[in-house]
Order: sequence, then C-alpha cells, then structure tokens
Amino acid sequence: MIKAEQYKSKVEEYIDRVISGKRMAGRYEILAVKRYISDLSKLGWDYYFDEKAALMALQFFNLLKHFEGEWAGKDLDLEGWQAFIIWNIFGWKKRSNDKRRFTYADILVARKNGKTTLAAGIGLYMLTLDGERGAQIFSAAVDKAQAGICWSAAREMSKISPALKKILKHYHSSIVVEAMVSSFKSLSKETKNKDGLNPHCAICDERHAWKTNEVYDVIKSGMGARSQPLILSISTAGFDMDAPYFKDMKVLYEILEGSKSRDNQFIMIYQPDKGDDWKDPLTWEKANPNYGVSVSEDYFKGELEDAINKGSTTEVNFKTKNLNLWVDAPDVWISDEIVAENNFDLDYDSLIGEECYAGLDLASHIDINALALFFPKYPTKPFKFLFFVPESKVKENEDRADYKVWKEQGWLIVTPGDMIDIDLMVSIMLNELRKYNVKNLSFDPFKSYHGVIQGFQNGGLSEILDEYSQRIVNMSEPAKEIQRMILARETNLIHNPVIRWMFRNVVMYQDANENIRPDKRKSSGKIDGVVSMINAVGGYLSKTAEQNSKKVYTQHTLRVIPD
Repeated sequence: MIKAEQYKSKVEEYIDRVISGKRMAGRYEILAVKRYISDLSKLGWDYYFDEKAALMALQFFNLLKHFEGEWAGKDLDLEGWQAFIIWNIFGWKKRSNDKRRFTYADILVARKNGKTTLAAGIGLYMLTLDGERGAQIFSAAVDKAQAGICWSAAREMSKISPALKKILKHYHSSIVVEAMVSSFKSLSKETKNKDGLNPHCAICDERHAWKTNEVYDVIKSGMGARSQPLILSISTAGFDMDAPYFKDMKVLYEILEGSKSRDNQFIMIYQPDKGDDWKDPLTWEKANPNYGVSVSEDYFKGELEDAINKGSTTEVNFKTKNLNLWVDAPDVWISDEIVAENNFDLDYDSLIGEECYAGLDLASHIDINALALFFPKYPTKPFKFLFFVPESKVKENEDRADYKVWKEQGWLIVTPGDMIDIDLMVSIMLNELRKYNVKNLSFDPFKSYHGVIQGFQNGGLSEILDEYSQRIVNMSEPAKEIQRMILARETNLIHNPVIRWMFRNVVMYQDANENIRPDKRKSSGKIDGVVSMINAVGGYLSKTAEQNSKKVYTQHTLRVIPD
C-alpha cells in the first residue's frame, strides 16, 4: 500500500523528470506540466490547490487491484504520470465554494497504457467517496459494447476489492451504493430515456470514434444540477479528421499553448512532436508514458516490423493506436498533410483573362454543386472553386462540415430555401466564367440539370460546353494527373478549406487495368469538388491531346507544291 507522502513524491518526481528532460516527453505533455506549475504560482487567483483532497483520491486507488493479465490480483500502484492526473483533477478547488475546479478532463494517450483502468478507478471513486448522494456515474461510448468496456473494468476491480465489496452491490447492468442511492452504468446512443440523466461523472471512452456529439451533449446538459460534476474524455487518436473530437482537440492544443483560456478544463496529451521519426524508440516514449511498464519494447518492435513490412492499413494503425497520431484512413486517396502543402497565397485578380478549363459537378437540387476553374498556364497551376448549397443544408449540417463558417468566410455560396436556386447559381457561375479565357467546360451529361446547361447556352457558352462521360476510362487519366501534381506540390488550392475537406473524404475505385475513379459510395463524405477538378483537368487533357493531334496531322499532310 502506497502512503500519502509516497504518492506526493511520485507526482513531484514525475514533474521533475518532464521539466528536466529526463523523461522523453512531447511538447503538449510538457505544456500540461508547466501549466500546473504556473497555476500554483498565481496569487489572488480564483482557485487554490487542496493537497489533502488530492491525496485522498490517490489513496483510494490503494483499494483497487488489477483483474486481468499478468498483474491480476496485484495492487493497483499508479505510475507517476497517472498520479499527476489524479492529483490535478481532484486537488484543484474554487475559492468561492471549495468545489472542484475541473469540470472537464481530457486524457489522450496511446493504447495499452492503462487509460481504461485509470478511468474506471476515477468512476469508482466518484461513486463511493466523493460525498455526492444519488450520484449517477456513466461509462459512455459510441456503442453499447464499447461503453461496457470501462464499466466492466470498474465492476471487476470492485468485485475483488475487500473494502469496496462491503459497500457495493453488483447487478447485471449496474454497480450500486444502496446507502447513497448512487449507481454506475454504461451509456451509449442505444440507451433509452437519455434525457432524464443527471450525471455526476461521465467517462467518455474513445472519443475519436464518436461520429456526433449527441450523447456528449445529453451528458453535458444533464449535469447542471450537480455541484462538482466531471466529464472525463479518454481516447487515442483516430482516422476520421471530420469527427467532432478532432475539431475539439484543436481547442485543447490552444489551451495548452496559452492562446485560449478555459480554467475548468484539464488536459493531458501524450504524443510525438511534428517531425519526429515514427520508427525511433525515443518517439515511442512520448506517446507511451507506460513504456517499459505495461508497454514493452519487444511488443513495440514487433508492431513496428509489421507496419514496415505490410504498410498501408498496418502502418496507419501503428501510428494512430501506438503513437497516438491522427492519420488519414489508409484508403483515403491523398493524405491531408500532402494536400495541405499545395496551398499558397494568390491575388484572384491576377487570374483575370488567363486561360482556363472549367469542370462542373452537379449533385442534386438539395446538395453541394461545384464548379472548378483550372489555370494550367499560370504559375503554380491554381484551382479556383465555386461551391453552392441550399440554406436548409447549412441549418441541417448533416454532413458534419463547417458550412456556417465557410459561408461566413466566403468559401461557400448559400442560396435561399430548401433547394438550390438554379437561376441564381447559373448567374453567379456565368459572371465568374466571363472573367477568364475559358477554353472548355466539362460536365457529366447524365447528371446535368436542363436549366443549368440551358442557362449556359443562353449565356453564350455553347461553344465551350463539353459532355464529359464519367466512365472510368475518362476519369482515370485526369485523376492520376491531379494526384501527380499534388504529390509533387505543383498545384495551388489557394487555402480553400472546402476542397481540403473533400480530399479527406475521397476513396478511389481501381479496376484490373489500374484505372481509377472516385467511389462516391465508399467515400466518407462529400467529394463533389474533387470530381469537378477531375472534369476540368480531363477537359484540359482532351483539348491538349486534340490540339497536338491536329499539329501532327498538319505536319504529315503538308506537301511542297512545285512551281
């Protein structure tokens, strides 16, 4: 059993190792520790540190034992980094009412570092010794099975704890303290009657996998009646960069960096820094504070060997799960990191009068419609886009995209009502097209509204309209040319966030002859802008080939006629 002063020493030693560089820590781990040190030094602040409360929570873990694996039945001795987390969450208090400072806590760490065990212990502490009568504790996740993982860990640990067995009742789906009318249950989207919840503590497991914040918002709105509730989010990184938690993480980074302030939010992020070699054991330590404890060097070497030999999905899994890095899903066409490197400042007026090839992708009257403008002879070969959606789409936000922000920033054109205003869209497109020397406008003849094409014809563009079939033999060459340009950093997307989002959604279909085309059924979100790019480049390649063919024909057919 670890005594109070021993736990305090563990915390102090961990802080020293991080600050001194003895521990190979990542930037955000260092910033989290520095935040704690800085907060301690603030005078006359709204918060103070209650060492007694922190030690009480830490000593609670002396009541727990491991329940599986090689440590089954052994005491649960917290490592320094784990003790630091408990120390912070339960030690900081508000001066105004002596209640806890932190309402939210986020812990991001690679797998096999014991985050579930730590979270289950926190849930049990808040169930039994937090002084909250009628406490409702929840293990929440994207589905019932995932939600049950942390809850099951809490049940098994408490079952083999002599002290907790005396005060807890274990049922099929709940752990109960009858004397306090308190319970610990699992929670997911499948749980019925969620609106009546009044959580004292909610453990939100693997937030990277949550497609929406529906359950999170229910938890957040339900805890208003509690005096010191806690929402604890635990997660590793994931693949879906449109997931709500990926966007939330941007705020967490900004808090640690000091550009944003949120005093009721605790954050610990264990991950490598930008530029670190993912094959280097020193990099592994940054994401794995339990490296050498629950995470062995041999395990890591085996996982690395698999990642190098198999590549693709295995490599991505290694980086996300073992290094806690957000990486595009392996079937995404071009990684977001590379797409982001094809963005440069550009004065739009400098494009006026330039040779241009346009591509149109018309989805439906109620969805995104896209016009891509490609300028192949302009330095950096830029693409300019016009994206149109109806007002109802922005309100629904069903695609989990930043429609409102994009509208405000001018990247998205929103037409009134539930359907796209065709006349307005055509008018805007015509005004834009007339600015440039447009040689060709490619569109899918099987997905074109009569009103749009007729509008272009009436606007004097009949000569440049090009029916461009979406068969794979037509789509493959321009798709590969776009891929080549982006991988070579030879094009400019002009910082357009909509097309960057769409690139993250693209999954390519490939036939036996290695022809490729975007697969809208398998793609994770909207890709209309990418399709419009392919149409534009396809038109450009076709016209260029046609011109070259004419030159060759002329050269071969010219003859010198004698006098």
